[in-house]
Amino acid sequence: MKKLLAFIVSLILASCTIPKLSVCAVGTDLNGWLMWHSYTDYFALDSRLFVRNPGGETVEITGDFYHAMNGDFGNSPDDIVFMAIDSGIDEWDIYLSKSGIITNLTKNSGFRNEDPKFSPDGKTIVFKRGIWSSKENDFVYNLALLDSESGEVTILTDDIYEEAMPYFSSDGNYIYYTNYKDSPGEICRLKLDDNSTETIYTEPGVCAYYPMIVDEVLYFAKWYSAENHTDTIIRCNGEEYVEMPFNSPDYNCSDPFPIDSVKLIYSGTQNGSYDLYYFDGEKSRYVDGVNTDIHELGAAFFPCADAFVTGDVNADGLFSIADVVLTQKWLLGVPDTELENWHAGDLCADGILDVYDLCLMKRALKN
Repeated sequence: MKKLLAFIVSLILASCTIPKLSVCAVGTDLNGWLMWHSYTDYFALDSRLFVRNPGGETVEITGDFYHAMNGDFGNSPDDIVFMAIDSGIDEWDIYLSKSGIITNLTKNSGFRNEDPKFSPDGKTIVFKRGIWSSKENDFVYNLALLDSESGEVTILTDDIYEEAMPYFSSDGNYIYYTNYKDSPGEICRLKLDDNSTETIYTEPGVCAYYPMIVDEVLYFAKWYSAENHTDTIIRCNGEEYVEMPFNSPDYNCSDPFPIDSVKLIYSGTQNGSYDLYYFDGEKSRYVDGVNTDIHELGAAFFPCADAFVTGDVNADGLFSIADVVLTQKWLLGVPDTELENWHAGDLCADGILDVYDLCLMKRALKN
């Protein structure tokens, strides 16, 4: 079955124009592009955004902005969305870096535009939009969608409470976010087809925030307790909430970025300031070559997979979950590569590769 699936995917790849990626570094679990931001303090407005490629080269993303942070990869390592302050008008805006060309997607909007994240197909960006309310004497934030090509903005929520840190579910049907309405912070979920919402996690007196999703496994950060505001990271597989083994009541663990349902990158203060750590499912390791004496936060990761290093889907003889994840990132929005009727030999059944096809690929991979 795996060989058949690999053959099917090879046909898809042959029908699509896919840029060549760099050769992955050998001998490391973090084979791919790592992005993060560094600052001395959030209120110092000195955040800088960096990307390290598979060869170990680190590049800073710069432009007519400052205090850049919270970057996210789209369906290629050359597509990056992030938030920064426009140097001309001192406004928080959403920026897109595409093959090195940077565009301010919310220029002169008059709003605060923050916390951007790509949809699974890379075509839409969810973010929080804020405006000053004289009645509330504070900023009011709501969730919004931004079409990365047309620039059209759709407001998803409309209330006086802050909704923040949105993140798409893996199938693109839901948006997880932090709600600050009835508690210090709780994890909620919005269903896109009807804008209905539900609370996923809440704990009295405890702030829960920064939800991240991979393969429908939810990660988020929360306080250790109502009395101890040290940050810890929680994993939920849909049935139970589990404390990560590296958590501690004595130092912060926050900003989880899951690579898969087991491995993740996070920021920890074990050594004083925030540094990046990699958890491989059993133990945590300090990420070499990126940490400094200031804070490193907001990691994002785009994996290398065998299919995109050599052009051979079965490059190492194993079609792994990494190949499926990267195939999803590249091909989710590509037309004329339908897999729904692959068993009948028809790869163009409806002209659209959708999430159902990708689920089929993953199910077949497990058999």
